[in-house]
Amino acid sequence: MWPVKCKPVAMERIWGGDEWKSMFGVKTDRPIGEYWVISAHPNGMSVVDGGPLDGRTLQELVESYPDAYLGQHSPQKRFPLLVKFIEAHDDLSVQVHPDDAYAQAHEGDAGKTEAWYVLEAPRDGRVILGHSFPDRETYLRAVREGRVRDYLTYRPIQKGDLVFVPSRTLHALLRGTKVLEIQQTSDVTYRVYDWDRVDANGKPRDLHIEKAADVMAYGTEPPEPTPLAMVDEPGLQMVRLVSCPYFTIDRVRVVRRAAEMEQGVRGNPDCAMVVEGSGHLRCVAEGEEVRLPVKAGDALVIPADVPRYAWEADEALTVIRAFYGSSGP
Repeated sequence: MWPVKCKPVAMERIWGGDEWKSMFGVKTDRPIGEYWVISAHPNGMSVVDGGPLDGRTLQELVESYPDAYLGQHSPQKRFPLLVKFIEAHDDLSVQVHPDDAYAQAHEGDAGKTEAWYVLEAPRDGRVILGHSFPDRETYLRAVREGRVRDYLTYRPIQKGDLVFVPSRTLHALLRGTKVLEIQQTSDVTYRVYDWDRVDANGKPRDLHIEKAADVMAYGTEPPEPTPLAMVDEPGLQMVRLVSCPYFTIDRVRVVRRAAEMEQGVRGNPDCAMVVEGSGHLRCVAEGEEVRLPVKAGDALVIPADVPRYAWEADEALTVIRAFYGSSGP
């Protein structure tokens, strides 16, 4: 089957901005906070843009060609990764996501472990990651007393960092930060605190205090992944940024005009998101030579039956590659 690029799904958010609208071809006066570029979630379904499969949804591809677009041992019947570009013009709510067991029991959805690859950050940039609530009772008392901010844990960030956010971790992106987010295919968020913000009608957004209390991890610190250098293909500089039961993320830099690489897991598709530069993806699909132009902001699903592919760089080219399934170190 063929590699596919999908049309971005623009999501209006109260904290969103305007700077990425031109890159993603979005024309609206409303603030856009998220661009879902690979998604089989019904709240923002990807549609193929161009090529032999133009107009098909990602879920249709999964159902029609499961060997190619879902692969082996997927944790969901839909495509199990959801990829977004996020522009935080203002602070996001302080929030937490449930794990699989709680989400399936209470929301009919998957849990949400995610990771952020930082594309832009202010000087002295930081995110909220974790908290100092020792237990549920302390958390609920802080909510009643309006003292949630006293317990938040901040972590510094800069461009090129990878921030890993397991389910049950309290977190928030903050003003001026832009990231590529890779997550489980889920849309369950429990807001804890929203900076006393109101919408255009003067109403605050809903909070989910009790559900957040149910799922929040107490007395633990979020892990910090240690990048692992993996220069295993000529012409590539590849670093493994994180690997967890739900996904593995690599940063791939093309250091000469053309370089080949293998899929992350044989038998499963790759997701490839261009974050810097431009060029082409080249491979053989259905017995034909395929050469797809790519630029920053593009996201591709490379099917499982394309076990090897190449990047051709017109200029410095950096790609974030994500996949699921059991991989090497």
